[in-house]
Amino acid sequence: MTARPFVGVGGTPEPLAPGVVLSELVPPNPLHASNGLAFGPDGRLWIAQFLGGTVSALDLTTGELDPVLGPGGPLTAPDDLAFADDGSCYVVDLPPGLVWRRAPDGALSVVADGILAPDGIATWRGRLFVNELAPRGRLLEVLPEGRWRGMADGLALGNAMAVGPDGRLAYPHLLGGEVWAVDLDGGEPECLLDGLDRPVAVRFDDAGRMLVLSNADGSVLVVGDAAERTSTRPDGRERVGTGVVGADNLAVGPDGTWYVTGAFTGGLVALCPDGSRRQVLPPGLCGPFGLASCGGRVVAADHHTLAAIDDGAVDAHEVGVHGLRGIAALGPELVATTEGGEVRSGRLGARWGRRASGLDRPCGPVAAGGEVLVAESGSGRVVRVGHAGEVDPVASGLDRPVDLAVADGEVWVSDAGRGQVVRVSDGLVAAAGLARPEGLVAHGGDLYVLEAAAGRLTRVDPRTRSARPVVGNLPLATLPAHVPAHGSGTGSIAQRPAPYAALTVHDGALVVGLTGTGGVLRVGC
Repeated sequence: MTARPFVGVGGTPEPLAPGVVLSELVPPNPLHASNGLAFGPDGRLWIAQFLGGTVSALDLTTGELDPVLGPGGPLTAPDDLAFADDGSCYVVDLPPGLVWRRAPDGALSVVADGILAPDGIATWRGRLFVNELAPRGRLLEVLPEGRWRGMADGLALGNAMAVGPDGRLAYPHLLGGEVWAVDLDGGEPECLLDGLDRPVAVRFDDAGRMLVLSNADGSVLVVGDAAERTSTRPDGRERVGTGVVGADNLAVGPDGTWYVTGAFTGGLVALCPDGSRRQVLPPGLCGPFGLASCGGRVVAADHHTLAAIDDGAVDAHEVGVHGLRGIAALGPELVATTEGGEVRSGRLGARWGRRASGLDRPCGPVAAGGEVLVAESGSGRVVRVGHAGEVDPVASGLDRPVDLAVADGEVWVSDAGRGQVVRVSDGLVAAAGLARPEGLVAHGGDLYVLEAAAGRLTRVDPRTRSARPVVGNLPLATLPAHVPAHGSGTGSIAQRPAPYAALTVHDGALVVGLTGTGGVLRVGC
């Protein structure tokens, strides 16, 4: 399997100081989330990676994973794809509202724009259909010259869809728990199924059975016809588990094998006709976008999930929060910030409560003297967040503060815009001239900071105000030039997050998140 490409700095980490020992805590993730997928005319399985801005093609025989589009652009965050009869690949690019066409010769062009969060996509006999991942989304037919025709509206988050054996287009309402169908040439949509839990994809197998994938528990609901009704399945339905966290899409192979992707953790699972299950590509981390040591384990904030890291294994948990970016231990609990401007707290395996909201790009939470402090990057402040949700400013006038650390009772902040590490109480600069400092932690009387623009871990002595590099060539992701500097969207599930170079201290060593590969590095020094 080829290594995952990325847009950023670094490559293979290397020690830059005596006595530094590096070891891999979590291996690279081959897919930076896995979303839409479809078999191409070349026989390969093409996979859209929303969080990585990439479309890759997987050779199921050799295991080679080849980037076909991205990750450097022009796509922002592709979510689904479909092939036309002429071999063209159509890709929905959700945050900018675009539909792309990749011609058989590789030429790329936009065939539609101005669509609100385009998500599900399907082709049928030269026709192209797209729906919207929006609370009142639309189902559209994309016509020549970028025009479109409305086919249905009021979708409660549209997603992956397909034309069934009856010639109708079947599509899910992810939020509404329903599956609907509409005639390709017009008419009133019909609700086929309801009472479902987050249906995220509708497909059909060669026998004409409907397959409905759940994003909630990763199961596939198989809806057969009257001939398949038995005493144990009087409605002709069967539910098959996939074991995929954050399941997002499904493709049926030529031999009847189901392939299932995971938007929350990446990876690819094959469910064979004989009932066996095979992990084709392993899941892993899509960031990480924050690290903390809690309860004897390292916990990663990974945009859609919280992932507990134990002996190299990654155990992902949904906590009902998306856009996680920055995390800290708060006694036995955890506190995290989100790209949607919230501060949340809770425990692994449980739904999290909201502690505060309305902040401007918060990140870098830290527990200090029983209080929670947060770096509010958008406003240039450090704020204190109380138990009742009150937000009080502690420091202001910073330029994109990212992370906080406590050393010898003093709170320090990484000021990415000015390239400095600053003491919050009086503005004393401990280090300057840093290359976009982000993750910050205290360890052994020193401060350690990740210079995201240089792929470097640096030790800062706050007493002498000196800085020395510790590890270089760290593979840290950056956004392509066409993506806004702070990510795309407004902190919702439908955005590509800005990378966040995070680190923590665990079991006497530094732990560094490698956003370029989805790996985690242990640094002993």
